[in-house]
Amino acid sequence: MKYIPPLEPLLQELRIVKVLPYIPRGSRVVDVGCDEPQVLLSRIAPHMRSCIGIDIVVHEKKEGNITILKQDLQKKITLPSQSADVITMLAVLEHMKHPREIVEECFRILKPGGVLLVTVPSPASKPILEFFSTIGLVRKEMIHQHENYFTKEKLRHLAKQTGFSQVHIESFELGYNTCMRAVK
Repeated sequence: MKYIPPLEPLLQELRIVKVLPYIPRGSRVVDVGCDEPQVLLSRIAPHMRSCIGIDIVVHEKKEGNITILKQDLQKKITLPSQSADVITMLAVLEHMKHPREIVEECFRILKPGGVLLVTVPSPASKPILEFFSTIGLVRKEMIHQHENYFTKEKLRHLAKQTGFSQVHIESFELGYNTCMRAVK
């Protein structure tokens, strides 16, 4: 079993609680960057039609209505177009070298009216996350993999330029995290 630093479960829970109200029962959900274990998918699966988790660090498996796929997520997602009602990316987009391409892929995969739910650390969180990683409260390798820190404006622009019509963005975790809800 891998070591999980003490602050990570709390931060993960805050992200999950933030997006749960926007995941309708009976949805087809794709969790991009689901990690192991798949905490979000395990929690929502009993209420969903199907759940797919995708990440490079997972072992492929199928359990009930959850399918886990191992895949590098830098530019493409190998799922059919218009196959998901909801896509979640919780603390993932900041790791992407090509964020526009991955958001375009999410747009392609979502059905019309589908929702993309994204959480990212705000630029203000960078020094705090780096400090937390130094003292072992969060995984150092994860913080060092951050390619981007998105402002609200940059996140909104990214969603709009990839085709999302309705984009709602708000801060949470005392302004150190940002949540975006974008509708196709």
